Amino acid sequence: MKNAMKNVMILVLFVFCAAVSAKDWSQELSEVLDREPNVKISLGAGMLGLAKAFTEDDADAQAVLSGLSGLNIKVYEFEKGDDEAGLGDWISDVASALSKKGMEEIVKVVDGDEQVHIFAHVEDKKLADLTLMVYEPGDEFVFITMDGLIDFKNIKNITGNFDVDLDGLDISL
Repeated sequence: MKNAMKNVMILVLFVFCAAVSAKDWSQELSEVLDREPNVKISLGAGMLGLAKAFTEDDADAQAVLSGLSGLNIKVYEFEKGDDEAGLGDWISDVASALSKKGMEEIVKVVDGDEQVHIFAHVEDKKLADLTLMVYEPGDEFVFITMDGLIDFKNIKNITGNFDVDLDGLDISL
C-alpha cells in the first residue's frame, strides 16, 4: 500500500511539474521579450468543443481540432529596434528541456537566422502534446502548444497560417 501511495504521489508531482513548466515558459517568454504577445489565444477543452461546433463546414479545422484538449498560441511581432536579444537562448533552453522530457524534435529547420522547431511525443502514427516554435528575427516569433493527439498530416493546415513551408519534408511516422 505504501508503494502504491508513493507512486501516486510521484505521478501527481510529475504532472504538477509539467504544468508549472509550461506556465513558466510563457511567463519567461514575456520576461525575455519584456512585453506581452500581439496575439494570445488560450483554449481549453470546453472552448475547443465550441470552436468545433462553429467549424462544422470546415473539414480542415475539424481535423485539427478533433484530438485537441488544449491549445495555446502566442505571436510576437517585431519592429525595427525591438529587443530580441535573449530569444535565441530561450528557444535553445526550451528545446533542450523538451528533449529531456522525452519529446522528439520531429522538425528542425534553420535557414540563416530563421528557425522552426516542432516537438512532440510520437504515439503510433499520431503526435501528442505538440510544441511549435517559429522565429524570424525582425519579423515575428510564434509559440504554439497543443495538448492532445494530433495527426501529422494536419500540421500543414496549422503551420500554413504562419508561413512555415513543410511541403518538401519527408517524415515517416
